[in-house]
Amino acid sequence: MTCYECLMSIDIRVSALAVLLLSASLAGCFGGDDDGPTVYGGPIDLIVYYEETAGSIQQNWQNGNMVSSTGVEMKFEFGSTSSSKGEITSIYLIPGDGGDTVSQNPTDGAELSYTYGTHGLFNVTLGAIDDEGNEHMIYVFIRIDMTIVWTDDNTAQSSMTFEVTPDTEDHIPLPETVMYRSTVENPGGNVIFGGGNSDVTWSLKNGEDVEIDTQSGTINDGGSETMEDSSKVIVAGTWTLEVSADGDNVNIDNEIMIHYVEGSESAKNPRPA
Repeated sequence: MTCYECLMSIDIRVSALAVLLLSASLAGCFGGDDDGPTVYGGPIDLIVYYEETAGSIQQNWQNGNMVSSTGVEMKFEFGSTSSSKGEITSIYLIPGDGGDTVSQNPTDGAELSYTYGTHGLFNVTLGAIDDEGNEHMIYVFIRIDMTIVWTDDNTAQSSMTFEVTPDTEDHIPLPETVMYRSTVENPGGNVIFGGGNSDVTWSLKNGEDVEIDTQSGTINDGGSETMEDSSKVIVAGTWTLEVSADGDNVNIDNEIMIHYVEGSESAKNPRPA
């Protein structure tokens, strides 16, 4: 290689390096999908404490009627939140399930709470506003699982439906697992009427009406049997668990468990002792 060619090669490498460095320096100026997280530089010091970020609700149904439902209350304490530009005039909570925003002036109390009545992984917005109009917010993920207890007495046919689609605003993510446990009892006959066996069939169908599990068994007079299964192939929509008995009428106790990924919720942030 001649000296001229050698110099040209060096010049090309230097120019390429300069372009690369210039591109890297300008990347943050124009933004884009690879931008890092924005660091809040405003006057509000938003400090929120919360003891829990996960829970489970339970519904109880009897002969097709809901008789009770327990929600999960989440509490958020803003007492240490402040602003260097003035007074905090509003604290608020957007629950992420389509429910109304909860807000108040912290002089009326520094704690906000919300009770979840359906399942999902909810993205909760917590924020504060000062008397100069400055605002700051953070996000916390709340995981709510669900258990449904369904009882039918003295029946030959039971069909329970339950909604697997989460009640989040965008209906994602779907649950990780749907499980069922069903106990069927064939009550013993008496001296007058006697009793017989029951051939029982269980069928679980997903939100597309596709049967994903079926089981069957014969329950002797006075006996009982429990069937259970779980699915991690989750389809959104309304699922159905059907139990049918051919023979004596039976008593049915179903339990449906809808679970999300454990640990998908935000970490707890309790007030320091």
